[in-house]
Amino acid sequence: MSMPLSSSSIRARAGRQAGLSLISVLVAIIIFSLGMLSIASIYTMAVPAVTANEAATDTAAFGNQFWALLQANPGLVGQLGTTTATTYTSTNAPSAPAVLQPWLAGIFGPAVFTSATYAGTQQTMLPSASVTITPGPGADGNACTAPTPTTTLCGITLNIQWQPNSTTKRSQTYNYQVGF
Repeated sequence: MSMPLSSSSIRARAGRQAGLSLISVLVAIIIFSLGMLSIASIYTMAVPAVTANEAATDTAAFGNQFWALLQANPGLVGQLGTTTATTYTSTNAPSAPAVLQPWLAGIFGPAVFTSATYAGTQQTMLPSASVTITPGPGADGNACTAPTPTTTLCGITLNIQWQPNSTTKRSQTYNYQVGF
């Protein structure tokens, strides 16, 4: 026969099995904290990458806007010249052809332009940006010689460079064909 358990032995077993010990709670908190720290470190690596990708996306929008300017103003080729590369930075952007100034205000910021016309311009402002526009031969291989490309084909290369931080320089290049 088995001997009945006394009330003191029942209470002793119930007290030992009543819940988590302080040690197990501390171990669970440490494991949770290490997991949260690893998530935080991943987040700090992801944010700069997202910002850099946003700038690259912005350059695509600037490339499309430039293409629209070329299509709407074929005489812009003559203002840019037919063979000479022109680089615009925040210091010489106000001397750009008037057609390009609103577009450049989006890249360099309206503060570069003293005219009140661009004061309300939505801006992206690529950090430490420069824009190089290079007219050249068209797809047919002939030189671009016309100030308004109606009879010849002109190639235009747009290169946008920016520096998101002190060590990385990024660049995006677009090639266009203007004329008939």
